[in-house]
Amino acid sequence: MILFIHGGDGFLVNERRSILQKAFIRKYSQAEIFVFDFEDQGTSDDVRRSLAVCEEGLFASKKMVVFLHPFELGEVPEKLLLDFLKDFTKKNETEVTLLFVHPGKIKKTHPLAKVLIKYANKEEVFEKLEEKNKNAYIKRELATIDAEARFSREALQIFSLSIGLDTARIRTELEKLATFKPGGVFEEEDIHLLIGSVSENVIFEALDALGRGDKKRSLLLFHREASGAEGVYPLLSMCAWQVRRLLLVRELFDKGIFRASDIALQTKMPPFVAQKMLGTIHNFSIARIKRGLMTLSRFDTELKRGGMDPSVALDLFIWRF
Repeated sequence: MILFIHGGDGFLVNERRSILQKAFIRKYSQAEIFVFDFEDQGTSDDVRRSLAVCEEGLFASKKMVVFLHPFELGEVPEKLLLDFLKDFTKKNETEVTLLFVHPGKIKKTHPLAKVLIKYANKEEVFEKLEEKNKNAYIKRELATIDAEARFSREALQIFSLSIGLDTARIRTELEKLATFKPGGVFEEEDIHLLIGSVSENVIFEALDALGRGDKKRSLLLFHREASGAEGVYPLLSMCAWQVRRLLLVRELFDKGIFRASDIALQTKMPPFVAQKMLGTIHNFSIARIKRGLMTLSRFDTELKRGGMDPSVALDLFIWRF
């Protein structure tokens, strides 16, 4: 049997590898597992040693041979592996299970990829999480940790905005919430308490302060957020995202659409976010919002060229917006 797992999300790929190995041992209690990592040891001799383990002796027993990072092999050792696979695939029955694990993207035209895709009994792909799929993924992960626990609608939105697309962190934070409130409903205050500062909320509050002309309050909020581990640059990116949302709401508001539910439907924002935007939109003319976006775009270009310090860019944005 040949199993092939790969994909851009290294955490999920390695997690799946661990699950398959444990399941194999549970099913065959006397089985052996051998692991060869070709990222660090990928010479022809290393490949020969791994292939020697795959040989079945007189008293054959179940075994799993794990090949990590097989796409890191050079041309000669890779040919050894390919020749072995061609022979292995001709066997009708074998006591050996081959598990190929590659945490990363592959080219389907690669010679090894073509063989594995064609002959693998099972191929599993774990791509990096996308924003559009994040909420559904969070719900599925929570169900595997605690089938009874769930998020309130507002808490899910805040958790999602706070956590990013790192599946390893999502798992860690969900386990933390499930331990804190087993079988319960996670509310906004739970997210604030356990996950920490929520940039989206902080930025909204800081922009709202700017709208009221309270630059001192805005500076305080932005600087406090910028002092965190992620620094200033992600904060500027989140600012641009939030100002773009302000522009969407302002445009609809100017067209006579005043209900948060209607704005949420057209912009695909959560209703509670649309409601918050409506509460401050009177302080931001469409000209001011567009000017703020142009400023952020210009700063982004300068930052990428290395011509501006991120902290200076943040302060200038506050004073000019």
